[in-house]
Amino acid sequence: MAQNSDSYAALDLGSNSFHLLIASFHEDKLRVIDRHKDMVRLAAGLDDDGRLSDTAQERALESLAKMADRLRGVPRRQIRVVGTNTLRAATNANEFMAKAETVLGLPINIISGTEEARLVYLGVANDFAPEKQRRLVIDIGGGSTELVIGTNTPRQLESLPMGCVSFSMRYFKNGDISEKAFKKAVNAARQMIGPYVEPFRAQWDEAVGSSGTIRSIGKILAEQQFSEAGYISADGLEKLKDQVIATDNSRNLNIPGLSDDRKEVFVGGFAVLYALFQELDMQGLHVSAYAIREGIVHDLAGRLHHRDKREDTIKQFIIQYGIDGAQGDRIAELCTRLLPAVTQHLSTPEQEAEALLRWAAQLHELGLAIAHGGYHKHGAYILGNADMPGFSRQEQARLSFLVANHRRKPKQPSTQTYGITADWPLICILRLACIFYRRRQPKKLPDAISLNSPQADQLILSIPEDWLNMNPLIAADLEDEAELLNKSLNITLSIERKN
Repeated sequence: MAQNSDSYAALDLGSNSFHLLIASFHEDKLRVIDRHKDMVRLAAGLDDDGRLSDTAQERALESLAKMADRLRGVPRRQIRVVGTNTLRAATNANEFMAKAETVLGLPINIISGTEEARLVYLGVANDFAPEKQRRLVIDIGGGSTELVIGTNTPRQLESLPMGCVSFSMRYFKNGDISEKAFKKAVNAARQMIGPYVEPFRAQWDEAVGSSGTIRSIGKILAEQQFSEAGYISADGLEKLKDQVIATDNSRNLNIPGLSDDRKEVFVGGFAVLYALFQELDMQGLHVSAYAIREGIVHDLAGRLHHRDKREDTIKQFIIQYGIDGAQGDRIAELCTRLLPAVTQHLSTPEQEAEALLRWAAQLHELGLAIAHGGYHKHGAYILGNADMPGFSRQEQARLSFLVANHRRKPKQPSTQTYGITADWPLICILRLACIFYRRRQPKKLPDAISLNSPQADQLILSIPEDWLNMNPLIAADLEDEAELLNKSLNITLSIERKN
């Protein structure tokens, strides 16, 4: 199949549904090429120990096989696959991810709740004309609910562990509905929302909702003329509540506008929205046709056209943690210069390796904001656990691993995070660059200093003899590094002195 270089694809592996969006841009507006949705009910496959059942995995893999076929016409670098709440929570997510990536032939990016909220907001914001008024965006998914306030960009973000699948399973077992069960579900949702109400209450001029639960409720209210089309009113919600609790089981929810495939998880999602209206004193909510998929496509297009949110995050971290930006840039520049010598030995794609190495160089002194002793460990911890807009969990783990190993004895990566491989040649580049600029000298290194790597476990540094003689401390550090790399990683670092 011929590839369309103008197309972008977002595959959202949600807790309730898997959504595929393939689109292009015309005058900065999204033009949909293809959409596909499978109700996989991934969250319904989690047992009491948080394990994803074999049956749920099989459903998911069958869906992904279809998605893979539809993605063949899209350039690989213009596709992003994102996993959300259930894949964040599943204790055997790594096992499933290995199977899923084999079927797709693509990496899956697990994102944090706040990153999910950011992408939802980005998608919804592009469904409306840019305005200066403050906007509250609500997205009720299968396993989590995202709340965001912002104008053109998000300002306040929260992700709460409540969704249409999880609440339907917890409070309406076997689909049984009663007024008592509904009150219990609403109260539980209000308890979760309560601690986050004040930063959100009365902080918006317009409220917008997205995703399946909210679109389904909007459609129901419009068909019964309880609210205007594309709008959910508080009065309409009350009328719909009476219809819901008058039904004994979700299978019997014969409500105009409610599709059969939504019935099983409808009541849980409805309870969450009802609780949000109460806690946030909402009188109405506009319904958006856009959601996280559109946000992913916009974010991906930005990455490929020099509007990468990750770059903004790196700059913000440099300011927030008082990092010496000039030192970081010097080391980043040298890393970029030395990188081509080892790219043939890396498992990380070249463009991704270049970006990760540059960011790690810029942030390698992050941990100094906590303490000088063991600052590489402090920096690694922050990078592995902080909210970093634009980054997936795997990207943060790779950055954390690089920073953790930029000095002292190298340590193997944790097996807990899926998809983290030890690209030791990449780490060696960062370590060498830090050695060369340990004195923090502003002067650029001579162009005659070069690196060669005939084998993955062999590095050859060519350095002018006179330069080494003028920099005996760096020469001594390089000799120590050669010994450490050989002892710890069985990597040979040779120093060639040139006349």
